[in-house]
Amino acid sequence: MIPYLPLLLWQDIAMHLARRFSRGVIGVGALVCTASAQAASAAATTPMVPDGLAWVLAMALLGGVVLNLMPCVLPVLSLKVLSVLGTGADPVQLRRHALSYTAGVLLSFLAIGALILVLRSTGSVLGWGFQLQQPAFVAVLAWLMVLVGLSLAGMFTLGGSVGNTGQKLLGRQGYAGDFWAGVLACVVASPCVAPFMGPALAYAFSASWLAALLVFVMLGLGLALPFLLIGFFPVLGRWLPRPGAWMETLKILLAFPMLLTAVWLVWLLGNQKGMNAVALILSACVILALGLWLFEQGRWRSQTWRKVLGGLVIVASLASVGAIHRLPNTDGNATRPSKMIGATAYSARDLAHARNEGRQVLLTVTADWCITCIANEQTVLATDRFQSLLLSTETLYMKADWTHSDPLVGALLKEQGAPGVPLYVLYRPNQEGDVLPQVLTQETMREALSPARPE
Repeated sequence: MIPYLPLLLWQDIAMHLARRFSRGVIGVGALVCTASAQAASAAATTPMVPDGLAWVLAMALLGGVVLNLMPCVLPVLSLKVLSVLGTGADPVQLRRHALSYTAGVLLSFLAIGALILVLRSTGSVLGWGFQLQQPAFVAVLAWLMVLVGLSLAGMFTLGGSVGNTGQKLLGRQGYAGDFWAGVLACVVASPCVAPFMGPALAYAFSASWLAALLVFVMLGLGLALPFLLIGFFPVLGRWLPRPGAWMETLKILLAFPMLLTAVWLVWLLGNQKGMNAVALILSACVILALGLWLFEQGRWRSQTWRKVLGGLVIVASLASVGAIHRLPNTDGNATRPSKMIGATAYSARDLAHARNEGRQVLLTVTADWCITCIANEQTVLATDRFQSLLLSTETLYMKADWTHSDPLVGALLKEQGAPGVPLYVLYRPNQEGDVLPQVLTQETMREALSPARPE
């Protein structure tokens, strides 16, 4: 069983909540008319973006808010809920915690946006989540998820009360911990493209530097907005349950989503670098656990030598992760979401040939690190029902994989104006490509592929 399957439940819940959110809260009719039909697709092209930077920024803000509901962000979101509960009712403290967390989120989004723009100026083709194409980054992120998970499970403590655990994320105290929690929220959000983010990101990847950075700032502001509102309007915090002994149980339960996230990252690393990389990262995590235990023993027994030894073991575990980048890449054909189940590998020549013949072509672009891609694959694209639909409609099913940086796939994304994956394009006979929604259902695919589809 592929280890990311528990995340699919999160995906279903998040998408359901996102749809409820977009229907019930967004009361601005013009925004709904121009964006709702297209915003669920991360592959929306620049012409789809409404005229005017204000509309783009509004979609970026909304996309950042909805990003809080995505499965990749839920563990960190839960940590911050614990943090808010632990701060009490002091309005000054609430504001400072909210601002510290917001600063971490905003600066991280700005850093990612600036990096993308710098690399774009060199001619590189990048998209949202491109950093997960780097195995070393994936390995360090998995190591970090294990560290946080073990802390929440009680193997070691970062000091202070339970409610401050989220604030002291990554071993930092007080407001600095809030800042680094915001950084982590941005990092783990990078595999996700929430509804309303697609058109905004597509615009940012082709806009001027100032406009693009404003889009990234609004995305970050949207991600931080729930806690920012609680910080400046403490009355909203009254809706949260009162602190109590139940928080200790919740803290331990939150360790498991973190560890599941680490499992998914290790699976992704295995697809990128093979089983040797999996063995190396698992060994590093075991060494990490040993170092944390030694450090904790030294702290409670006031033995400096144990603390020093534990710290050295922890550093050694992280240093061993650095060896992963020297391992050779693997194509991971056995497990990746782009496994050729009823599909052919993408090539620009084959696509052009099929279209010249007047065939209907469904082109998909996926990546192992894209949770939405995985969910669509498991629930729709890999099913017998979908395979039968392909046969009955005589549709050529073509796939491209962007798990690793690939100039050909990058050129395809750029041609479509797509900010990242997933991308689903349907070429009907003698027609231009039609970008399908980012979240697929059996009914969506039946209506799209059917020759009797209403115009």
